[in-house]
Amino acid sequence: MHMKYFSFGRVRIERGLLVMVVLFLISLPFVTPRVAASDEIEYFSYLPSILLDGDLDFRNQYEYFCNLDFEDCVRSRFKETFLDMRTATGLQINFGPMGTAVLWLPFYLVAHLFALVAQNFNPAFAANGVSAPYIYAVCMASVFYGWLGIYLAYCIARNYFAEWIALGAALTILFATNAVYYMYVAPAFSHAASLFASALFVYVWWRTRESRADGKLRDWFVLGASGGLMTMVREQEAVFFVIPLVEIAYAMYCAARSSENFAATKKWFGGALMMSVGACVVFLPQLISYRVLNGNFLPARNVTDKFTWDGNHILDVLFSNFHGLFTWTPVVLLAVIGLFFLWRHDKFLAAVFLIAFAVETYLLGSFSTWFGGAAYGGRRFINCTVIFVVGLAAFVDALHTRVPRPILAGAGALLIVWNLFFIIQFVTGMVPRQQPVDMLEMARNQFVGVPPRLFEIVQRFVLNRGSFFGR
Repeated sequence: MHMKYFSFGRVRIERGLLVMVVLFLISLPFVTPRVAASDEIEYFSYLPSILLDGDLDFRNQYEYFCNLDFEDCVRSRFKETFLDMRTATGLQINFGPMGTAVLWLPFYLVAHLFALVAQNFNPAFAANGVSAPYIYAVCMASVFYGWLGIYLAYCIARNYFAEWIALGAALTILFATNAVYYMYVAPAFSHAASLFASALFVYVWWRTRESRADGKLRDWFVLGASGGLMTMVREQEAVFFVIPLVEIAYAMYCAARSSENFAATKKWFGGALMMSVGACVVFLPQLISYRVLNGNFLPARNVTDKFTWDGNHILDVLFSNFHGLFTWTPVVLLAVIGLFFLWRHDKFLAAVFLIAFAVETYLLGSFSTWFGGAAYGGRRFINCTVIFVVGLAAFVDALHTRVPRPILAGAGALLIVWNLFFIIQFVTGMVPRQQPVDMLEMARNQFVGVPPRLFEIVQRFVLNRGSFFGR
C-alpha cells in the first residue's frame, strides 16, 4: 500500500509512525508509576535481585514492598504466599517468568545511573533498585513496548489496507480494549510486554515468509529467538508457535505432492530445527531460573496445576460477564469477524490467525482461573492484539465502500469512549473487580453514573491518583 511521509529537512518519517510517536509522548503524563499487586512485584523483583543482589532470592524485595503497607500485605495474603512459603529449593516463590524484566532491563539500567547521581540530592532517589526512579522506569518501559507492539501490528495491516484504515484500527484496538489499561493504569504487569513480544514474533514470521521459504536459516533462527522471548514473557504465548508449525506442515504437505519431495522436506525440516535452536538459546535463562527456584526445569506447580486440558470454560472466557473478552471489549468481536474478510487478501494469514486465536481460546478456557483474577477484561488475550488490529482493519476495509468514513470514525470513537468509561467504573469501584459484573447496571452507569463524576475523577487522577488503587 502507498505510504505517506512527513519531511523534516532530509529526514522522512512515515505519517502513521509520526502519529503514534506524538500520541506516545503526549500520553506519558497519564502513566501510573506503581508496583503494588503481587504479580507486579514478582515481575519487578527479578531486576534488583539479579542485578544488585546477584541471586534469585527475592525475600528482601518482597519484604520491602510488603512493609509499604503491612496490613494490606497480610490482608491480601501476599505475606502468606510470598514470604511465609518457600519453594523446594528453599527460596521465595515467584510464579512470574523473567521475560518482562528482560525487556525492562535497558530502562532499569538508565534509572540506576540516574539514581546513583540523584541520591546525592534527594534520598527518595536512593540507588537501591526499588526507589521511585526504578518504578518510573519500568512503567515507562511498558508504555514504550506497548506502543511498539501496536506499531508492528499496524505495519502488517498497512501492507493490506489503506493507511487510514490500518492506523485507525491500531489506535481503536489500543484504546477500546484492555491494552490501554495495562499500559497506563497497571503498567507494571506483564501484559504490555506481552503485547509487544507476541506482535514481534508475528511480525518476524510475516516479514520473513519468503526468505524462510527459500531456506534462509538465519531468519528461522531469528524467528525462534523472538518466540523464545515471547514465551519467556508469558509461558502461554508459546501457543503462537502454532503459526509457523501450521506453515511448516502445509509446506511439507505440498512438497509431498510435488516432484521435489525430498529436497523441499529437508529444507523445511532444517528451518524448523533452526527455529527450535533459536527459541532454546533465548529461553535458556528462564530454564535456569526454573531450576534454581523450583528444583526442576518447569514453572511452579501452582501455575501448571491451574491448567486442566478440558476446555470447559471456552465460552466463559469469550462471553461471560466475569471478564469475558467479547463482553467487556466488544470491538474484539468485530476484529475476529474481520479475520474472515482478511481471507480475500491473504488466505493463509487469515487461516493461521484464526487457528492461533482458537488455540489461545482453548488454552485460556482450560484454566481453572479462567477469569484472570482481579483483571480488567480478558487480560490473558492481550497477546492477540496483533491479530485484533489486522482483523479490525479487514473488517473496516470490507465496510468502507458502503459506510462513509465519518461514520466509521464515529463508531471507533464511541467504542473508545465506552471502554474508557468502563475503565473508570472499574478503578473507582462502580463495578466489582473479582466478581461477575451486572452488565445492565454497568451499561446504565456508562450514561448516568460516569458522566456526572468525570470532573471529580479527572481531578483525583491528577492530584491523588493513588486513591484509585489498593493492592
